[in-house]
Amino acid sequence: MVSENDNNKSSIDQCDDDDNDKEIRKRTQSLTRKLDLHILPLLSIIYLNSYLIRSNISNAKLVDLEDDLRLTSDQYQWALSIFFFGYVFFEVPSNIVLRRWQPSKWLSLIHIFLGIVAVCMGAVKNASGLLVCRFLLGTFEAGLFPGIIYFTSLWYSRKQQAIRLGLFWSFSALSGAFSGVLAYGISQISSVKLSKWRLIFILEGTPTFVLALCCWFLLADSPEKAKFLNDEERQLEIDRLAKDAGPTKEHKFSWSQVLSIFIDWKTYIYAIIYITGTIATQGITLSLPVIINNLGEWTPVQAQLMTIPPYMGAFFAILIVSYSSDYASLTRRATAAAVIVSIGTSGGAIAGQIYRANQKPRYFIGHTISFCCVALQIILVIILRFILMIINCRRKRMNDEQIKQQVENYGGEELVGDHHPNFRYTL
Repeated sequence: MVSENDNNKSSIDQCDDDDNDKEIRKRTQSLTRKLDLHILPLLSIIYLNSYLIRSNISNAKLVDLEDDLRLTSDQYQWALSIFFFGYVFFEVPSNIVLRRWQPSKWLSLIHIFLGIVAVCMGAVKNASGLLVCRFLLGTFEAGLFPGIIYFTSLWYSRKQQAIRLGLFWSFSALSGAFSGVLAYGISQISSVKLSKWRLIFILEGTPTFVLALCCWFLLADSPEKAKFLNDEERQLEIDRLAKDAGPTKEHKFSWSQVLSIFIDWKTYIYAIIYITGTIATQGITLSLPVIINNLGEWTPVQAQLMTIPPYMGAFFAILIVSYSSDYASLTRRATAAAVIVSIGTSGGAIAGQIYRANQKPRYFIGHTISFCCVALQIILVIILRFILMIINCRRKRMNDEQIKQQVENYGGEELVGDHHPNFRYTL
């Protein structure tokens, strides 16, 4: 028989547990706000800047880039596409270095090289120089976004990452609006003898050097090294990330982990989703000022300004969608992010070719290709979500013996990763 005292003691214990849970939630919320304040602003600006110097060639085209360099239509289109060849070739190597070295220092070096190439684009004399600079720009930018994905996974739980990565995506759209404003302002400068397109490349590339210094001195590589956290906050951060990682927690670099990415079917589904999105978004991003300029009797200056509204709309749309999006599986390893983005970004090479001069002013073929890519992307996302839901349900029904056997089949806890029976995909 349970006494009244036992019942009272049980009730008191339950109240204590509830109070402890509330206190932990309160401390976690405070910690998350602090992390957001110290990490998100710089990473968001980094991502905005990378898209700015990637896509400002379309703004430069409106102020006589083609005429001054005597570019043919095909040469200009290949200048758009060749960026992505460098991006794809150096994606995985860059992120293997990132995983083995300090992320903040590697991101800083990436920015130094990006700044050099971005500014040098303002000094090119012909098509060959432009093509070389665009290829190198893609080469040095290759590790940036997967690096940001990996860096974010070092600080936030899987549930918290969707909105943060959505914020970075939204800043890629915001960069388009910002680029239009900058291009408009630069086009009004009349006191400098340099061509307007040269000024666009030089002035928009220069801030990259400042960002390199910020990465070096302001980004902490892990909670253990974060000076902005006190001892209590640091331990809370380490504990909650360890709990979130569960059986997928990693401690050291492993070539077995790298190779496992290439035989995981999910890697390629994510990559196809990425590549279809890249074709659509990059096609528009690289060509929007030119498309708008050909829709009516606009001056180049007016066309620059008219790129702002669609980019602002995209900025807010991405923020809203990111609340229900899941990017967690992309962040399980730096190599997974690199492979997915590497394959997916190859769509940019296609995107550089779909909006061609012979389609103006309506660009029907380019718009049709973009629409079909987005439709395929939506279908694949729905199918993938359904499959992952089934996997979660199957794992939930596994007994201890089945769990042990599956872990052994994959070579132990360290190598099993998201194949671990106790791992659940965030849907």
